[in-house]
Amino acid sequence: MENPLVSVVIPAYNRPHTLRIALDSALGQTHANLEVVICDDSSNDGVQEMIGDYLRADSRVRYYRNERNLFVGNWHKGFDLAKGDYINYLMDDDVFHPEKLERMLRFYRDFGDIALVTSYRQTINAAGQALPPLQATARLYGESRIMAGQALADYAMSRCLNVIGEPTTVLFRKADLADKFGVFGGKQYTLLNDMAAWLHLLGKGRAVYMPEALSYFRLHPNQNNQTLGRTAFAEWLDLAVAARANGFLRDDAAYRSALEAFLGRIRGSAAFGEDAARAGEILRELD
Repeated sequence: MENPLVSVVIPAYNRPHTLRIALDSALGQTHANLEVVICDDSSNDGVQEMIGDYLRADSRVRYYRNERNLFVGNWHKGFDLAKGDYINYLMDDDVFHPEKLERMLRFYRDFGDIALVTSYRQTINAAGQALPPLQATARLYGESRIMAGQALADYAMSRCLNVIGEPTTVLFRKADLADKFGVFGGKQYTLLNDMAAWLHLLGKGRAVYMPEALSYFRLHPNQNNQTLGRTAFAEWLDLAVAARANGFLRDDAAYRSALEAFLGRIRGSAAFGEDAARAGEILRELD
């Protein structure tokens, strides 16, 4: 545990410019005992052409080009190929703070029963300039906190917000993720695969929240949560129901808050008619 191997897993897709920035931030970690596993789902050769210099210069980098687009399967492939005791996914448009892994690993070394470690993440624009926080990315606490996993999960689910963080934000122990990344309650979530994975982990132990900006979350028009927003948000209702069935949101008031937060977010949108009716029916059953 003094110097564990960490696998930084990057699911790459057609963004060689930001991937280079992300990769440099991984290789520049103060915790040097790491490998970078890049699984390339691209539809062109841009990433493959860019990565050649890195493969020749640093043996810690491993690269795999998919013969066909795997989408969610690309996340599973990277996980399966990872050799590290710990895993931190890194989106190909995000950035690590240089001390991210070192600082987070200290909690696994010093405390028992830690299921995941997360932190404040700084939002940035396409050019890498700092942006004000979103509602979901606002700093939760002014100091580091260790809390029950269920408490953090319920806090996020009852607000219908991923306050825990995107895949880039969280460091977890590989052995603790018994299911595939994004599977929770027997279902594979696609665009909320991070929240599904966090719920799986938080059912196993405590969570750590750190107030420092240890990762940088890039906002730009081409990311999945911008282009596939309706599909992604519809998964929140399924996730809330599954959370309740798997030991989270045990308190009726917390479950009600999760459903009402979901309805509040979709109010006025005809596209969510069936989801609204379903959430309303569940609320009536709670009365």
